[in-house]
Amino acid sequence: MANVILRRTSCRIQYQLKLSGFGQKKVADLANCSVSMISHFLRGRKDSARVRTALCKVLGYGSFDRLIAASREQAPPEGDEA
Repeated sequence: MANVILRRTSCRIQYQLKLSGFGQKKVADLANCSVSMISHFLRGRKDSARVRTALCKVLGYGSFDRLIAASREQAPPEGDEA
């Protein structure tokens, strides 16, 4: 289970999906699997190459490594410091 994603990364991927107007159903349709599988993947319980590919396609990343890197680079929103 070394390939599962971390919770923080999962939350950021789910947030990106929401911002893009996509949900787990769309990813499941593209990956040809169940919504339950997408949920397990995003919670770090299972790993699937089909889900990785579908997430990259939906979010516009060339590879899953780039998607993970982009998710890790995003800093949490900061308070009103302007």
